[in-house]
Amino acid sequence: MMSKKTSQPDPPDDTKNTDGDDNDNGNIIRMPSQDKWRKHPEPENAQAVPPMINLPPVTKILLALILIPHIGITLFADPVTTYHIYMQFGFVPAYYSGATAFPGIFALTAPLSYVFLHGSWLHVGMNALMLLAFGSGVERWMGGRRYTVLFAGCSLLAVATHFALAPFSLNPVIGASGGISGLFAAALVMLYRQGYLGAGRYGILPFALLWIVISAIFGFTGGPDGSAIAWSAHIGGFLAGFILLKPIMNKMRKV
Repeated sequence: MMSKKTSQPDPPDDTKNTDGDDNDNGNIIRMPSQDKWRKHPEPENAQAVPPMINLPPVTKILLALILIPHIGITLFADPVTTYHIYMQFGFVPAYYSGATAFPGIFALTAPLSYVFLHGSWLHVGMNALMLLAFGSGVERWMGGRRYTVLFAGCSLLAVATHFALAPFSLNPVIGASGGISGLFAAALVMLYRQGYLGAGRYGILPFALLWIVISAIFGFTGGPDGSAIAWSAHIGGFLAGFILLKPIMNKMRKV
């Protein structure tokens, strides 16, 4: 949006002493004229101004990896094809316990590929928002390499927990909630160390218990869209975040 330039008198000289003395005064700052503001509306070093949404690189990649498959399935896959995708690339415990026949080589990737599949727009939207809320700060704090290993490790331990409690289930587990729960655990540790959660007697324990209780409640009541919630995977990923964080921080160099 542009405004029409009009001529106007020069601004008063604020450097003159009110007593009539024209001596220089180092405490007085001369304001630029309005013409100067019109000619230079941008900061001198505009590239130094960060964008409104400045996501670190791994968080950007993870966000794309959970959004793009869902968009593709929604636009191009019919219900039968969608079912086969979930059964092939989602984590089905019965495949690994021997309760049913192993479907093929693609199921070998399921302990990680399940992370990038979602059942509804509400499901993928909530996980995307949680990734933005927890992931950006955690990645900047611990570095991209550590962050990637933490997310992958929490995702694996999330489905391992689910498998331990329901080894014969034929229902596929899908979604990034287990890995994101681990990032939330790391975010709690980060905020506590930085003094944002106070210095109470129990530290982050109340926040951890609240997350576990909420996850269990959703497991019994279901999600807002009526879908079943793999609450054990949420809790497993969350606890994995606390378990894995220290060795990852100590053993891996921040990049």
